[in-house]
Amino acid sequence: MIKRDEIEDPESCLNKARVDERLFVLLARDPAAPVAIRAWVAERIRLGKNADGDDQVREALDCAARMEAERAETESSHRQASMSWSGSAA
Repeated sequence: MIKRDEIEDPESCLNKARVDERLFVLLARDPAAPVAIRAWVAERIRLGKNADGDDQVREALDCAARMEAERAETESSHRQASMSWSGSAA
């Protein structure tokens, strides 16, 4: 979920957390984040807390896939900008 959406949605995980409850945030720019999300999904299913097709599972897996796609897109545009910058210096 996008930070802004998470904050604005009264039903979001962030807003449902108790005042004294610890949270751990994964950022899309962290290459380990999608792997961590998929491990969390696998553990939730193993524990019987979720089933394969649950909304929560689908949302988490979608988030992991979007993180990977957005990160790949960002890295690609950084490479292109770097190449065009270094090419203009010659």
